[in-house]
Amino acid sequence: MSNQKFSNQSNNYTLGIILVVVGSIILLKKIGIFLPVWIFSWPMVFIAVGFVLLINQQFKSGAGYFFLLFGSFFMLKKYVVLPYGFEGYFLAGGLIAVGLYFILNQKSVKIPNYNQSYKTPPYGFKSEDAKVVDDESGDTNQDSSQSAFDQPEVIASQAFLSGDQKRILSKNFRGGKVSAILGGAEIDLSQADMTEPAMLNIEVAMGGVKLIVPPHWNVQVNVSNVLAGVEDKRLYQHVASDPKKILKIYGSVILGGLEIKSF
Repeated sequence: MSNQKFSNQSNNYTLGIILVVVGSIILLKKIGIFLPVWIFSWPMVFIAVGFVLLINQQFKSGAGYFFLLFGSFFMLKKYVVLPYGFEGYFLAGGLIAVGLYFILNQKSVKIPNYNQSYKTPPYGFKSEDAKVVDDESGDTNQDSSQSAFDQPEVIASQAFLSGDQKRILSKNFRGGKVSAILGGAEIDLSQADMTEPAMLNIEVAMGGVKLIVPPHWNVQVNVSNVLAGVEDKRLYQHVASDPKKILKIYGSVILGGLEIKSF
């Protein structure tokens, strides 16, 4: 299993598509082909990023939907005469859409199959496959103050306009998904362990994610980043990497940051 290929280089597939599209539009304008003026407006940038993210992640990207709604709102406001009170209806609809996304996505987060390529990660998680930690999971008799210090095999962390902190103590960590949209998430894996390679999906849009991992883990990062920073700040200690402790990180970081640390 450790022989599976997973590039440790940054995956700029999303950025590449965006640059190709922008360059093509500029070229068409230069050779005299008429293009609508709204194509060159700043809201179109957010719409384009949203579409690329959705296509790249099989229309299961919260950041993609966020950028699409954000750009569409200002596009309509800039070029269309809208009825009075439109902003309120659009805001209400947007909040409902985001809420439905989180509700449906919370029931569908699963561990990617290690044998599959990171470029086409599967989605959806069945409760019988592993335990998931979230705001509604866990034993009802457990003290709520301990909810952030659970022992899940799979983690599901979502931070939208908020912050989320979790300390994972599981000795059979398998991965999961961390989403931070206009918010921040801190996941402490320093006391966790794994029995086989794990895969973690990171989705950041105008936010940040901080991961704290054990120093002997082999962390492989392959994320699409656009106007973002992906920093590996792990200390180079005299600890040999365990070939069986492999954490593979994939996903997208847009206008935000991903920081990896160890102690």
